[in-house]
This record gives sequence, structure tokens and C-alpha cells, in this order.
Amino acid sequence: MSNLKFSKGRFARFISSKGFYLAMAVCLAGAGVATYMAVDRTINVIENTANQSGDAFAGFPELEEVEQRVHGVPIERERPPQPSAPSEQQPSSSTSSSSYEELTDYEEPSEPSMAPAVLPVLTYILPVRGDIVAAFSDGELVRNPGLGDWRTHDGIDIRATAGTEVLAAAEGIVLEVRIDPLWGTVVVIDHADGNQTHYSGLAANVPVSAGDTVAARQAIGLLEGVPLELTDRPHLHFAVMRDGAWIDPMGLIGS
Repeated sequence: MSNLKFSKGRFARFISSKGFYLAMAVCLAGAGVATYMAVDRTINVIENTANQSGDAFAGFPELEEVEQRVHGVPIERERPPQPSAPSEQQPSSSTSSSSYEELTDYEEPSEPSMAPAVLPVLTYILPVRGDIVAAFSDGELVRNPGLGDWRTHDGIDIRATAGTEVLAAAEGIVLEVRIDPLWGTVVVIDHADGNQTHYSGLAANVPVSAGDTVAARQAIGLLEGVPLELTDRPHLHFAVMRDGAWIDPMGLIGS
């Protein structure tokens, strides 16, 4: 009995002497537990909210730091959306289709036909009846009896009586009438096939003039003679030119 009283007495004295510190320790421990529980509860609430909204700490940077310290899990903050580059406006399918149809409907302008003109075929006759006393030399030099020199003979000489009618070798248009001191009166007729016939040695007065249309076998003058060849008997110098070159008249006669 005495021992129990002693123990109670000692405990009472201990409590009375150390009671203040013990009470303070109990209070601090309780405050720590309460603080931890409050922080933990707050973090749980924030995590639940983050799972629902996808933005746990928007507007709460302090709580984000607490979460990082407690759980050691970094949380990425959502970056603001970056402005996208302006996209080029694509033409609508209807516009593209319309443009394509316009292109496919385009037709190149037609060019005029460049086909060569078809020339008629004419039949030629000898302008006068008579003997051929000098042939076409085809570019070779021959002696001229009247001048006593050598030169080309670019036509044929047809001997006939002075005053004989000279006829158009084929139908055509009179291109020129001239008087030449060496060739006498000369008539040039242009024909539709591209040939030009030259009649030299006519009398001065001819019934045709430049621009007249003549028919084949139509009289174009009277034979007189070529002054260049007065030593010869009267004859007609008959020549044919095509594309600026002299050709053999006999190649056309009767064709």
C-alpha cells in the first residue's frame, strides 16, 4: 500500500513538473498528422479532378510544386495552341473542272491551206507556118551571121514570107508590146500555165496592146523580120520563158 502511494506521488510530481512539455509534444504531433492528412486529401482531390478535366493544376502552381515534392512525378503544363500557318486556298473542284473543260474545248485556229495551185495544161502551136532555120541552143554559144559573133540562141527561128499573120501560140494575156532596135516589134503573152511566149520581128502596127486577152490562134501582128538578122530571109524569132529561164519552144508544141 505504501509503495502504491509512493508511485502515484512520484507520477503526479512528474506530471506536474513535465506536463507542459508533454502536452506541447502531443499537440505538435497532432498538428503534424492533421497537416499531412489535409495535404494528402487535397492532392487526392486534385488528382481526381485532373483525371476528369485533363488539367490538374491549371491556375494552381503552388499545388503543382507540392505534388512534385510529395510524389516526385513531374506534370507537364499544357502549352498554349500555336497559330497554324495560313493554308493556300485551293480551287474548288467545280472551278478546276470548268477550267479544264475550257482548256480542252480550245481549238487551234486553222491555217489556210498551202497546197500548190494546180496549173492548167495548155496546148501550143507554131505561130507561123514555115521552116525552122535556127534551133534553140540551150545555153550553148552559136555564131550569129548578122553580127558575126558568138552568142546563145534562146528561141527558134521560123522562116516565112513577110506580111504573114503571126498567131498566138496559146490563149493568154498580152503582157507587153515594145519596139526593140535589134529585135523589131516584140509582143509578150503571159499564159496561165506559167509560160511567157515572145514573138520578135513583127511589123510596127500590131492589133493588140498590153492587158488584152487573146485566144489561141488569134492574130497578133504581121511578120516583117528581125533587124538583128537582116542578112537572113524574113523569119519570126519565137522564144518561151518559164520561171525566169529560157526553155525550148519545141518541147511545148503539140503537147
